[in-house]
Amino acid sequence: MNLEINEKIEQTQRGIARLHKIDSILKQLESEQDNLESKASGLKVILEKENYDVEKLEHKSVNSIFYSILGSLDEHVEKERREALAAKLRYDQAAKDLKDVKFQILKLSSERLDYVGCQKEYDHLFAQKKEELMRENGETAQKILELTDKANLTRIDLKEINEAISAGKRALDSLDSVLSSLESAEGWGTWDLLGGGLISDLAKHSHIDDAKVEAENLQRLLRQFKTELTDISISAEIVIETEGFAKFADFFFDGLIADWFMQSKISESQASVERVKSQVLSIVAKLEHMIAQENANLERLEAEIGELIVKA
Repeated sequence: MNLEINEKIEQTQRGIARLHKIDSILKQLESEQDNLESKASGLKVILEKENYDVEKLEHKSVNSIFYSILGSLDEHVEKERREALAAKLRYDQAAKDLKDVKFQILKLSSERLDYVGCQKEYDHLFAQKKEELMRENGETAQKILELTDKANLTRIDLKEINEAISAGKRALDSLDSVLSSLESAEGWGTWDLLGGGLISDLAKHSHIDDAKVEAENLQRLLRQFKTELTDISISAEIVIETEGFAKFADFFFDGLIADWFMQSKISESQASVERVKSQVLSIVAKLEHMIAQENANLERLEAEIGELIVKA
């Protein structure tokens, strides 16, 4: 068989697979862009309202005078500030997500141009190789060609699954970092409850800040993981659920910022991280099962090809 044609066919097959994957990802990202634009717009309105509520209480207003008389003005101002902070964190995250999605759409749209001619080139090369093989050894050559084609597609599937597993493991590393920061904050918070004072309070908030920064990075990694899963549909028996990924940041910030000083709120954020971690672990395990199946399939195809070549 012509080695040069074989290499070109494999290259065009990879290009076709990449084109299909890019199209699937772009469809998903464009839908996500619409949702994020709507979400960011709504969160901006909420943020402006929360800031206005804080401003009203900090300046002379009927409400501030009323709460001042009741002796609870400081408590209400603090409550409004926390709500404004939570709104800002959610808005900032949505804005970052939207910016990242727009960048990915531009990047993938540009990359897509590299692969638009692959299908036409593949059809031409396949027809050329088929004609040569049929001249040489008829039916056996045709069977070898078909099996080689299947083996090439299986290798592409394996590459896609391995990339998804790598993305999942990066997300798991980030999840562990968030949990570590929250556990440290919880530990200092317990010390604070026992009378740890200013030092323990500052340490707790430092770890919470670390968790917040890592959570923002985690949201990006979860999106990357989800896009890597877009084109993986090898086994109809394996169902992959990713619905919780998009909502992760909202759950996380709702738990963490509702009250900076309550241990229960740190625990709520830990629970939201643990839920997503469990989901990612489950998906990675399913992908690793797919790898084993596809490797066995590839070995079988290569054995069949080898047997046909020996007998030809």
